[in-house]
Amino acid sequence: MVVNRSVLRGLAVLEAMAETGEPVALGTLVKRVQLDKATVWRLLATLQEAGYVAQDEDTGRYALTNRVLRISRSFFEHSDLRSIARPHLARLRDAAGETVHLGQLDGARVVYVDKLEGERSIRLVSSVAQSMSVHTTALGKAMLAAMPREQARALVQQLDLAPNTERSITNPAMLYRELEAVASVGYATDREENEENVFCVGAPVLDGRARVIAAISLSGPKFRVGQRVKELGELCRKTAKRISSDVEGANAMIAMPPLPQADESAPSSPDETARSRSEIAESTP
Repeated sequence: MVVNRSVLRGLAVLEAMAETGEPVALGTLVKRVQLDKATVWRLLATLQEAGYVAQDEDTGRYALTNRVLRISRSFFEHSDLRSIARPHLARLRDAAGETVHLGQLDGARVVYVDKLEGERSIRLVSSVAQSMSVHTTALGKAMLAAMPREQARALVQQLDLAPNTERSITNPAMLYRELEAVASVGYATDREENEENVFCVGAPVLDGRARVIAAISLSGPKFRVGQRVKELGELCRKTAKRISSDVEGANAMIAMPPLPQADESAPSSPDETARSRSEIAESTP
């Protein structure tokens, strides 16, 4: 059997980054994969060019991107997260009588990964795999508010904050104030910010290391949900907490959304600063 050692080395780098669970320095990766610095740097440059790795322009550290999540999306359709969350989501839907969503970050967007339709006569038009704005949704704001501040700010800087309705938040300072309020009560709200006449509440789902991996929400028409925001927000918060507890207890292998990608120039090699990314990719061992 012919073995491509370059592929094996690249996979070793990806696995080492995944095991770290946070942005990692070049020197740390060199120690973890036990390869020389120039080789690891070239592998990282190739992975950056392919879109699987991003380098923070301020710290120089490397993080996995959501392309890794997209590759594994078919697996996550049947993942521990969905299977763990589903019975809780069903109980939440039955208790509230409204539509429930489970969402995760995909870059600067929120993607629905599960949905349970409410039984009321007026229903919402949404579907699994549909993506939504982060800043106008309860799902997005719930996840932002539960992130470390620097990570949340890095993501906010990527958002164009375009309005979906006249009530959408379009100012970063206002969004930061909103996130502080969300963190204090444990749930986020969307009061016709994403869609006219629709109210939502949402709460974050955390893994065993208190990292944001998803969020859940309750959505419905303004005339129903608008009168029950506090009640439904608390229901959502408590349900998210139970899902988080089950995720931790099951030690589920659920992808953590990586730090947002920053706009970076081509990485600088200690020995090859003049070489382009394409040249680096061609020379990968």
